[in-house]
Amino acid sequence: MIWALRNFVRIAENIICSLGLMATTITIFAQVINRYWLHFEIMWMNDLALYIFVSTVFITLALATRERGHIAVEILQERVLIHFPSFRKAYFVIRGLVSLGVVFIFAFPVYKFLLRAIKYPEYGTLIRWFNTSWIVYCLFAMVCLMMFHLVIQIGEDFYDFKDSLRTKEE
Repeated sequence: MIWALRNFVRIAENIICSLGLMATTITIFAQVINRYWLHFEIMWMNDLALYIFVSTVFITLALATRERGHIAVEILQERVLIHFPSFRKAYFVIRGLVSLGVVFIFAFPVYKFLLRAIKYPEYGTLIRWFNTSWIVYCLFAMVCLMMFHLVIQIGEDFYDFKDSLRTKEE
């Protein structure tokens, strides 16, 4: 069950990040064409591109967590811990726990921002009816996705560490 959810989240993150990047690129390209070739600037396209880009960056942070991209300290694990496999596996568990602790600490203010954004929605400057509070919703979703990925990674690393200890005893 957890693996199906993990695969679904993985596919959804990849699709959202890809579509967000393409939509941002197309929107900015269309705005440049409108502004410099047609001499007709559409003001809300800049805001739309910015909102799409910001939300894509938030989801990309969760994707980087999934791929262990932003938590790796490579000199320590490649130069020193390569000679000590058990310590290296323990290091991965500790690194995951520390990362989860940091994300958990930041989850509290993000949760407060979420509650405030739900209670007091903020609207755009150019398009008065456009609710920009969804950026805070996206930030909260990113923090939840990061915690989800870190918990799974800690579990995987813990079982690898436990297996390395069991293999060493035999």
